[in-house]
Amino acid sequence: MSLDKIDEIDESFDIKQLIKVLLAYRYMILFFTFLFLLASSYYAYFKQDIYKASTTIEVGIDGSRNNDVLSRAIRPSVGNAETEKEIIQSRFLSQKAAQKVDITHRYYTTLLYKERELYKETPFHVGMIKGYGASFDFYPIDQKSYRLVSKKWKYDHKHLYGEEVDTPFFHLNIIRVKEPRYKKYRFVVFDPQKAGALARGHVSVGQRSKYSTVLRIAYEDNVALRAQEFANALAQAYLEQNIEKKTKEATRKLVFIDKQLKLITQNLKGSAIKLEEFKRNSNTVNLSSKAENIIRQMSEQERKLAEVSMEEKMLSTLYGRVKSGKDLASLALVNSSLSQQALGSMVKELQSAILKKKILREDYTEMYPEVVKLRRTITQLKQLIISTISNLQKSIKEREKLFQKSIAKLQKELNKLPADERMFGQLQRKFAINEKIYSYLLEKRSETAIIKASTVSKNRILDRALTPSSPIKPKRKLMVIVGTFLGLFVGIVLAFLFAFMDNRIKNEEDLDVGGEIALLGTIPHIEHGAEELKVFSSPKSALAESFRHLRTNLQFMQGVGDSHVITLTSTISNEGKSTVAMNLAGIMSMTGKRTIILNLDMRKPTLHTKFSLDNTKGMSTLLSKHATLAEVIQHTAYENLDMITSGPTPPNPSELIQSSFMFKVLEKLREVYDVIIIDTPPIGLVTDARTLMYIADTSLYLLRANYSKKEFLKHIKSLAKEHHIKHLGIILNDVPLEKRGYGYGYGYYEEDKG
Repeated sequence: MSLDKIDEIDESFDIKQLIKVLLAYRYMILFFTFLFLLASSYYAYFKQDIYKASTTIEVGIDGSRNNDVLSRAIRPSVGNAETEKEIIQSRFLSQKAAQKVDITHRYYTTLLYKERELYKETPFHVGMIKGYGASFDFYPIDQKSYRLVSKKWKYDHKHLYGEEVDTPFFHLNIIRVKEPRYKKYRFVVFDPQKAGALARGHVSVGQRSKYSTVLRIAYEDNVALRAQEFANALAQAYLEQNIEKKTKEATRKLVFIDKQLKLITQNLKGSAIKLEEFKRNSNTVNLSSKAENIIRQMSEQERKLAEVSMEEKMLSTLYGRVKSGKDLASLALVNSSLSQQALGSMVKELQSAILKKKILREDYTEMYPEVVKLRRTITQLKQLIISTISNLQKSIKEREKLFQKSIAKLQKELNKLPADERMFGQLQRKFAINEKIYSYLLEKRSETAIIKASTVSKNRILDRALTPSSPIKPKRKLMVIVGTFLGLFVGIVLAFLFAFMDNRIKNEEDLDVGGEIALLGTIPHIEHGAEELKVFSSPKSALAESFRHLRTNLQFMQGVGDSHVITLTSTISNEGKSTVAMNLAGIMSMTGKRTIILNLDMRKPTLHTKFSLDNTKGMSTLLSKHATLAEVIQHTAYENLDMITSGPTPPNPSELIQSSFMFKVLEKLREVYDVIIIDTPPIGLVTDARTLMYIADTSLYLLRANYSKKEFLKHIKSLAKEHHIKHLGIILNDVPLEKRGYGYGYGYYEEDKG
């Protein structure tokens, strides 16, 4: 980086200037810092505490594959951890948990100006039928009565405990349970039917890791005990709904088995009767080995055909349910072949998508993007499942034909046997088949009954929630610290913004008017209430020295004559023109020069009061020729210093000042006085001063630090260039001592103390 670049950076980033801005606006910065500190402290104090209780559960994922047709037909699809998370966060499960934990009744009281919820510490209980969600104020009166107030409905009445309060707006009753400790309470009761939705927003479920089956259920509440109770209730409700689902499954299975048993029992009885009758009538007791072998093979083939027929029937049922879109959440798997395992996977995916859509629809409409996406996925899966079932049905029909062909072949062989032996074999075969099916169903019924009686969830609670000892939020210390730093930041930003937007002249560096207009002097600040004519009262002060410096500079601007006419003007009022005029006149007179002040600011005359002079006659009476020059000249209390006051306010001050007689008055005064100082009206308001500037030897334009605008410099440039005012100089007034040059403000000069 070049040296020129470094210089540019140094010029653009002046650390001293930044410090000056911060010091100049230090009180504003401190104000905003303190304001934000108070606001953040207030917010942190009144912000409700939020407690978080959590419990962990293990989700038992069933990975077993039972080859039994009936079990596979009835068994629901296997879930996964993501699906279980959706179930736990559902409104349905929160509603079940809310039946065990009261989250709809909220009781409050005020302690140390802060509202606190009582939960189980409340001295009364409210039963409500109508008016849910409204806030009521409760005032205990005595052991039998209370006062109920509702600002919403402008209700204020006295009631007895246990009394039904029925109005067009609400219906409730209040029961006293213990002695009230406070004078006022507040309560809100929410609709119990919406308790699930109320609690669901505070439930969160997390997974320990991506592939973990351990879930962490957390519940946030402003009451620590309720947070713990609801977290445990939600975990317990999750286990119970899982058991309830399995119990319903076993019940459906028992109904199915009992129906089949009733049919098989009748068939078995019929087969046994026919077999006994045939034995008795034909005297046939045993079969030949050949017939027995044929009968055994036919029984096996018929058993397989019956199994395939059952699978085909269940596939048809599955097909119909998918096609109609009914009861899709309870679809069942059918077989364990590779193709039907793929079907089972699709069924599980379909059920998962249906469940997620159902949960989302509790909070969103059908047009919500995620719902639209799931609806499209469900449609695609249904089409894929229907196509897969159709292919499986074709495969099953082929298997049925093979079994039927094999049975027909065996039947031909059986037909070759003697009639009695053939009939006996057929009756015995039917009896054996019915007996096997009966035994199978009895076994399954016994297993299912045991399962129903001893159903337990594969999910389990690992760690129950404990009562939180401290709130998780708000972070009060952090809020106060952040608020304080934010206030400091806002204060600093506003300080630099105000400094950037501040167009007031502050110091000599802001006086960029060109080389033709000189800065003749800077006048330090005079404390409010101090004597303004300090060149006499404090001759050793910094202010007196600044006027000596101004006097020296004015000597270089004096014309060739013996007298020096000086006009003093400003842009607007309150820039200190009168104070500078009288102190300048005083410092001039201290050198022995005869000095006179002319107060031509006739509209707002104040200069005569500084010298305690009479103002009944002055420049207005002189220029209007109602008094002579000798009559208006007044001697002040100081040697060599005279003054002509403004006189009574005339109706036409501009015409008087611009008259030819004014020039004659100045010529007369030049003959007597060495220095003539003319205090003119502000040139930014009226143009009287411009006329006097043309005839003056020196024109002084007064600007006041931290008051005059930078745009006032345009007037000064205009006077010099456009109006050709010669010997024009600037005086910067009211400059703070610490902002002036060497000498002033560094303790070099001392104020006189007496």
